[in-house]
Amino acid sequence: MMARRVFLGIIPLWILAAVLTVTWLPGTFSTSEKAVRLALCAPLILYLPGRMLVDTLRIEGDTVTRGTLAVFLSFAACIFLGLLLHVAGHLDARGWVYALGLTTIALRCLNVVLPLARAVPAIPWAWPGRRFLIFAVSMILATSSVLMARPVALERKPFHFTEFWMVPKWNWTNNVVTVGVRNSEDTKTLYSLDLVLGGTLIGQMPTFELAPSSSQTFEFSVPTKTRAPARLEAWLYKSGDRGTIYRKVWMTIDTLQSPAPTGMTLQFADPETKNG
Repeated sequence: MMARRVFLGIIPLWILAAVLTVTWLPGTFSTSEKAVRLALCAPLILYLPGRMLVDTLRIEGDTVTRGTLAVFLSFAACIFLGLLLHVAGHLDARGWVYALGLTTIALRCLNVVLPLARAVPAIPWAWPGRRFLIFAVSMILATSSVLMARPVALERKPFHFTEFWMVPKWNWTNNVVTVGVRNSEDTKTLYSLDLVLGGTLIGQMPTFELAPSSSQTFEFSVPTKTRAPARLEAWLYKSGDRGTIYRKVWMTIDTLQSPAPTGMTLQFADPETKNG
């Protein structure tokens, strides 16, 4: 009884440690950090959700019976939560840990709140070897499922990108453009940008750093004495590499100081190598 209380008391701390490990560890980490992450997260996939569900349903039986059922119920919970995470767009390591952790804690709380119901009778065994045979088959099926799903799961990599845009401010009445950058990469990234008008550099922003899912905007004043039409370009560089244009946007100014925004067309281009 004491061991059971200790086990139930450790579960919230274990889940918290798994969440902190997945949240704080960087995208690339050492072998020892991988081992710690695996040791903390594996029980959330293989055992804990199913064990809490077995306790909540008041299923009786010996250790082998309850353990085997807990493993299969944990796999069932992973399948169901995977469908929900796919719909929500959070099918990644953090999404898995949060979903499995919250499910385990919710079942634990439900186990405490629900009144003690009549337990389900233990599963009868017709002959002594049947228990070991069923357990062995269950472990073989579970291991095979993991081995078959592992290559596909490892192939899936979230799509990371950088957003870059340029728009005129206040319908171009003051010859000011707003240039924005949003980092949707998986790590902190260094950026720098240039503003070019008709092939001439008119503005330069030094290197700045953006955290994932953060953005920053800059305002540039464009000279008014320019022959129309003029091509205004914004060049974005990544990781301090000013030899390669990572993103480029531009707009063609047909008439300067025009109160209407119809004199500009915004276009986008793929990364290219800058000559000179």
